[in-house]
Amino acid sequence: MGIFAALVSESILELPAVEQARRIRQGRLRSESLVELYLDRIERLDGEYAAFVAINREKSLQEARRIDRLRCKESPFLGVPTGIKDLYYAKGFETRYGSDANPWFPAPFDGPHARTLKKAGFIIVGKTSTSELSLLPVVDPQIHPPTRNPWDASRYAGGSSGGAGAAVSARMLPIAPGSDGAGSIRIPAACCGLFGHKPSPWRIPHLGAHWLDPMGLIALGPIARNVEDGATLFDVLMERDPEEPDSMRSMSRSKGPRMKIGLLCESPLGRTSPAHAQAASEAARALARAGHQLVDIPPIRASVDEFLPVYTRFIARIPVLFEKRLEALTRWFRAEGRRYTKAEEHQARNELVRRLLGAFGDCDIILSPTIPIPPPKVGAHHGMEPASAFRELAHLGAFTAMANLLRAPASTLPWSICDGLPVGLQLLGRSGEDARVIALAGELEALRGGPFPPPPLP
Repeated sequence: MGIFAALVSESILELPAVEQARRIRQGRLRSESLVELYLDRIERLDGEYAAFVAINREKSLQEARRIDRLRCKESPFLGVPTGIKDLYYAKGFETRYGSDANPWFPAPFDGPHARTLKKAGFIIVGKTSTSELSLLPVVDPQIHPPTRNPWDASRYAGGSSGGAGAAVSARMLPIAPGSDGAGSIRIPAACCGLFGHKPSPWRIPHLGAHWLDPMGLIALGPIARNVEDGATLFDVLMERDPEEPDSMRSMSRSKGPRMKIGLLCESPLGRTSPAHAQAASEAARALARAGHQLVDIPPIRASVDEFLPVYTRFIARIPVLFEKRLEALTRWFRAEGRRYTKAEEHQARNELVRRLLGAFGDCDIILSPTIPIPPPKVGAHHGMEPASAFRELAHLGAFTAMANLLRAPASTLPWSICDGLPVGLQLLGRSGEDARVIALAGELEALRGGPFPPPPLP
């Protein structure tokens, strides 16, 4: 342990990220001490969990010392460490996309995402892991060990923002951003007992937003240990002031209007564990007692094959220099994408959206499990043919992909524990109504009794 980290108790890691920043602004906590404490924890734990693909200790501590000297009081996350997903450029770090298919070189500049984080006062200590091209809902690429779940290291942490989920859950980071194309924020957040939010599309700018993703599948968003932290990071990513009366942070603290909430317990793909269905039912009853109107949503008919024209064409559009270096599953998936036409892609989405909107009816929010089954065991899909492996893993996104198809906001937050693993709930709102979703997430967190406890790690 470094000399400055030794001066700070590890109990500081239990504080919300916004509180850590507040103490730094007030001069009650040195950023250098906090960053060194997290870096020491990464060094101690990440060999087990593989949440990071790169760390820059020296540069991070230099930046922390600079912040301690200047202490700009307007930055909402002043001096707080975070990571950036290995899809986005940050100066001095290689960007690998979880793959060996593109040349690796340190970026000479910050991308828009990294610039926004630094403007908010964050110190980017490293790059968090992702599945190859962010395709899968687990992180197990050929270029590094699988990213494991801090609640049970025999299981995956989810994906594709699995590194961010594992790092925040294990308290190797206080908070982190991710990105979500079919559940890639919400799946790891649910697997790891965290809050996560997938915004309505285009709320947060990102490279390739229109030519790579004309369907509006992808959104950047927060992964955090409580709703207020996550809402504040959402404000930051939108480059909004979290102190404004109508900010997402303000919404997370408010008791919003009573709403009509639809309860959906059965996975569109057919399997929901009893524990996950029970958690959603319990939460729905708690919201009904709080004055919300509750209705049951009938099962939604859908299949993985119906979603393939939409998602495979998106993955096939990602630029790759050395296609032959891609993993077999990724090559198969991109080849599938090239089989479909643009017209077939639009037809597939439109049909799924028609069904989903029909199920939504006049509800304001749909409450469901976030994932219908526990996180898979590490390596459970190894040895399968690519098509079979994808269909097996895709079941994790049975509820989450609905939000991406609808271009709608959705939050996940942990509700209970079953067999030592957290069970997450999804709140799916209507397109553009992120504030309503965030407000209900804050209310549901309070009804549960406050932020979820972290896993029992040393």
